[in-house]
Amino acid sequence: MTTMNYSSKVPESCSEMSVTAYLAARFTYLSESAWSGLVQEGRISCNGCICDTATTVSKGDSISCDLPEFEAPVVNFDYDIIYEDEWLLAVNKPPGLRVHSSGKFVHANLIYHLRHLHQPPYPEANLVNRLDADTSGLVLLARDKVVLSQLMRQFAERLVLKEYLAVVIGRPCPAYGTINLSIGAVKDARVPRFGINSLEGKPAVTHYRTIRPLSKHFTLLELKPETGRTHQLRVHMAAIGHPIAGDDLYTMNDYDYLNTRLNTVKPTPLQGHALHSHRLHFSHPVKQTLCTLTAPLAPDIVQFIKDVT
Repeated sequence: MTTMNYSSKVPESCSEMSVTAYLAARFTYLSESAWSGLVQEGRISCNGCICDTATTVSKGDSISCDLPEFEAPVVNFDYDIIYEDEWLLAVNKPPGLRVHSSGKFVHANLIYHLRHLHQPPYPEANLVNRLDADTSGLVLLARDKVVLSQLMRQFAERLVLKEYLAVVIGRPCPAYGTINLSIGAVKDARVPRFGINSLEGKPAVTHYRTIRPLSKHFTLLELKPETGRTHQLRVHMAAIGHPIAGDDLYTMNDYDYLNTRLNTVKPTPLQGHALHSHRLHFSHPVKQTLCTLTAPLAPDIVQFIKDVT
């Protein structure tokens, strides 16, 4: 059991929401009624003042939470180290495992596990790239600050070739192409998410190619993002009418999504969504050689493909 104290800054998209609705949308592991109970216990404050259930939040408000003891979440730590040298570490991450601390996942995340619980531990490991919790596949880590800086520069300058595998709903037509649509935060969403925003969004480019149709309902794709916007592949595929299978955030409305997050049983074999970071090509910062790393497809996606084919 552990306790948790943290704060959150209210974004514009959540302005004028009740504090309980905001907390339920921002931290989906508790229902709105559960957050309401914590508010009534005096555990939630807004800008230093204790909230009541009638409190509404505005853009920029600082919401502080003093949560009681809670059970550490059960997560899948079945990751594989697929590459290691004295400068680098590469991990094939399973779906459902967060790469860093977030909310109640203070210790139940990849970087904490590698630094403190893995045997032998990697106390010097630092994340180079990040994946969403429900995305499986390659996570690259640096074991040296100089190497970390050099690798992050390669990512920033778009010198790293990233290849993903995804199962999407439907059959994209044409079978291959380029999606060039700017992405920005959705301002009126109760649940924080991103969408196409041609006026205020950031440029985002994704190349896709059909590997094979799985049925009339699903297709296996290769995705190559040129840019690295938050949720880019998920937003782009949803934007062209072919969202990634199992991606609740981009296939559901806010109400259904929040209810789904409280249900621990998924209706498909997928433990997350059917998106997998499959391959990275980059220049080794020390050896000065081209390094290509490949992560086998996650078992839940393999099983899903078998089931729908």
